[in-house]
Amino acid sequence: MLEKMFLAAWYGASKWTYVLWPLMLVYRYVVVAKRKAFLVAKNQATNDATDSGSAAHNVPVIVVGNITVGGTGKTPIVQSLVRYLIINGYTPGIISRGYGGSLDTFPYLIQAVDSSALVGDEPYMLSHSLGVPVVIDPKRKNALKHIVSLGVDVVISDDGMQHYELPRDIEICVIDGARGLGNQKLIPVGPLREPLNRLDSVDFNLESSAELSNNTFLIEPVSWVNVKTGVRVSLGQFKVDSDAAAIAGIGNPGKFFNTLKVMGVKCKCVPFSDHHPYTYEDTDKIQGQILMTEKDAVKIRPFARDDMWYLEISAKLSDTFYERFAQKLNEHKFTK
Repeated sequence: MLEKMFLAAWYGASKWTYVLWPLMLVYRYVVVAKRKAFLVAKNQATNDATDSGSAAHNVPVIVVGNITVGGTGKTPIVQSLVRYLIINGYTPGIISRGYGGSLDTFPYLIQAVDSSALVGDEPYMLSHSLGVPVVIDPKRKNALKHIVSLGVDVVISDDGMQHYELPRDIEICVIDGARGLGNQKLIPVGPLREPLNRLDSVDFNLESSAELSNNTFLIEPVSWVNVKTGVRVSLGQFKVDSDAAAIAGIGNPGKFFNTLKVMGVKCKCVPFSDHHPYTYEDTDKIQGQILMTEKDAVKIRPFARDDMWYLEISAKLSDTFYERFAQKLNEHKFTK
C-alpha cells in the first residue's frame, strides 16, 4: 500500500510527498557531498596515474545504472553489451551488489551450482544467461579487484552509478521511457536518486522507446522458454491458454504486462514486489498457465510446473550507439 502511494505521488498527480520536503533537502546534501568527494578523488587518481605512467585500474569499467528508484531496463542493456563485447573479441566480466542473496562472504564468484536465493536473482540470471564471470560484493570496489584477477579485460557493473567507491570510465544511465523521471524531485518527494543535472555528466543516456534512435533502445521479445525444461518455443508457435496468468516481481511490473499487451497476449496480470522471494504457495494458488519474466523464472525454477513459461527478451541498440560506445571504450583500453 505504501509503495503504491509513493508511486502515485512520484509518477502521478498526487502531491502528498511534498510534506517530506525537509527530508529531501537532507538527502540532497548527502548525495551532492558524495558526488563532490568522488570527483575530487577521481581527479587525484587521474593525476597520480599520469605521474606514474599507469592507469588507476587496469581494465575499462562500465557502469550501467539509473537515477530513479525502480526498474528501468538495466539488465537487458547489460546482457546486450556483454554479447557485443564477446562478439568483438573482449573477455568481459560483471560485478554486482548481489541484492536479495544470502551470502555473508565476499567477494564471491558465482558458480554453476549456486541458486538465486544464495547470490541474488539478477546476478544469477546474468551468470547463467551469458556464461561470463559474475562477482558479487556489496562493496563493488572489492568485486572489481577480484574479477580483474580472473583475467577479464573489461568490467560491467550492473547498477552502481551512486556507488562512488567504484572507479568508472564509462557511465550509461538507463531511463524508463514510459514513466520518465516522474515529478523530477529527489527522494522521498520524488523518485530521483540524484539531482536531474546528473544526466549531463554521464557518457550515454538510453531511454526505452517504441522507436529506435541513437539515444533509445527497444525491448524485443525473442522466444518463450519453459521454466522447468528450458525448451524454447518461437513467438509465433507459442499458444497462450485462455486461463493464463502473468506474474512479475520486478521493479516495474507494468513494463512486462504492457509488453504482453503489445504482443496481443490476453491474460490476468498479478504483480509482486521487486525481488519477491517466490515460494511454492505463490504459484500454487494460480490455476492454469503462468507467464513470467526471466528474472522471476530463476527463483521459481526449483518448483516449476510444466505450464510455466518465461519471455526471453533482448535490448536492441542502434548501430550509431555501438559505434560511439566502441570509440569511448577504445579511449579507455589500458595496456596491461
